[in-house]
Amino acid sequence: MNKNYSVTIEGNEALLERFITAIAADTVKESAEYPHPLELPTGELFLVDSIVQYFLNKKPFIAENAIQFCDKIRKKSPEGFQYYTLETWVKENVEKLYFDKVAIRSAGDEPLKPGTDLLAVNPEHLSFVCYVAICLMKYGASFEIVTVNRYFRMVKALGSNEVEELKKYGSKKLPAQLTNYKDENVSCVANDVFATIKIKVNNECETAYQAIFQFINELLKVDFPKSYTIEFSAKTKNVLPVKGLIKTGVHHLFANGAQYPNLHPLIEEYALLAMKKWEWYHNLQDENCAMPSTFAVFALGLENEKYFELVKKYMQEVDEGHQSIQEKFTPAFVEKFGITKASLPVFISCILSMQEHKPFKLFAEAFHNVQNLQLLLDCKRNFPDFISKSSKEDWSEEDAREMPAYLWTYIIYSIWGPDNKYPALIKKSPPEVKAFYAELLQ
Repeated sequence: MNKNYSVTIEGNEALLERFITAIAADTVKESAEYPHPLELPTGELFLVDSIVQYFLNKKPFIAENAIQFCDKIRKKSPEGFQYYTLETWVKENVEKLYFDKVAIRSAGDEPLKPGTDLLAVNPEHLSFVCYVAICLMKYGASFEIVTVNRYFRMVKALGSNEVEELKKYGSKKLPAQLTNYKDENVSCVANDVFATIKIKVNNECETAYQAIFQFINELLKVDFPKSYTIEFSAKTKNVLPVKGLIKTGVHHLFANGAQYPNLHPLIEEYALLAMKKWEWYHNLQDENCAMPSTFAVFALGLENEKYFELVKKYMQEVDEGHQSIQEKFTPAFVEKFGITKASLPVFISCILSMQEHKPFKLFAEAFHNVQNLQLLLDCKRNFPDFISKSSKEDWSEEDAREMPAYLWTYIIYSIWGPDNKYPALIKKSPPEVKAFYAELLQ
């Protein structure tokens, strides 16, 4: 950790002004050491949060200047820039001044303090609140949408129409051809502020879905939020052969599109662009919450063995502590491809994608033969090779010794259920497989 940096604003104003000048001239650099202070060409170091705080408190406050400065410093210091500094500014300069935190809130309500004079509210402050909300939507964690919506309610409550403009046109920072597309078959509209992609199919055909996937893929290559909502409307509502999978617009979109083999490369491109850990489809909640790319991966993963690696990548990327929708995919995958030398690593990645995968009778049946039990036994003997590199990155030496055996219990549970059933299973198994069961289960 680098400790040779300044934090205190008072008494360092002249140095801070030098940093502001250097940031404008692109002559500062970010220190590689935590907490990643900025460094002047002459060697002085200053914590990014303090620089931002100092700039935002300069008078007069001009929103466009503050936005340009924050954008510049965010790009210059991606590791050191912290959004809670901006949130603190909102709290001190808007929230505490105008909003009554004691009053009981109704849903979607931000109660103003009694006697608030809307004419006295600085519109420059409200514009900056909108900017902070947009930043949180685009670059913050997926749960920041709660704060984003609260900020927008605050701005509306203080009499600004800026939120309505953002609803209509987005931030206007993306080219119109990226956010709007329409032809005789389909219309597509995206809003980068509210993280929505709205799609309507007028004529069902391959050309329509080609245009849709091209539109979304190009959008995800630019500065669009990584968590978002896809709203899809079409007369055709195909579903994937996955029992219990939620029937929602984004599900229908990829089930419809997957029927055209020529579009599979575009769907795979989408999956790779959209697949981001700790990001979500905003309109899917609780047990149906899903990382963007989920339905594209499920669609392709049940089409052809050439997408096995895509499925493995997805399963290794999901947040195993907060997502369980993939549990519905695993039995569909086994039913389609069975257990083979090629499919076993995919099956293992599916089981390890969550903390405790439900056992299915189908799994035990798929392994109830000498060939597949031998595959599973080989897997057990070389199990660390089946665990993803990302999972092993933070392991200590002790973890490396103990975790494979611990994770192996998940595999066995997901195939045969609780361990109190194992003695009976071994006892009643046919002679040709009894030795396999004994080694796998004991």
